[in-house]
Amino acid sequence: MLAEKQVQCRCGQVISMNSKKTWCDKCCRPVFYYEKDRKKDKLNNYYLLAVMALVFGFLSYLFVEMIAVPLLSISL
Repeated sequence: MLAEKQVQCRCGQVISMNSKKTWCDKCCRPVFYYEKDRKKDKLNNYYLLAVMALVFGFLSYLFVEMIAVPLLSISL
């Protein structure tokens, strides 16, 4: 357990917390005890978004190369 600390959420609500992470009751966003944990969470969200975009792009590429192009060449 950590010492009790008052932390303000991005929505403006003040939360007293004694753990590393908790959720805001008003806006349902995570609130962190340490600033470095908030930055790490933000970086993790960007990383996850980039990986999902790459996977979606790769699957789109496979669809075009293996399904769409052969189907178009058959109909000509």
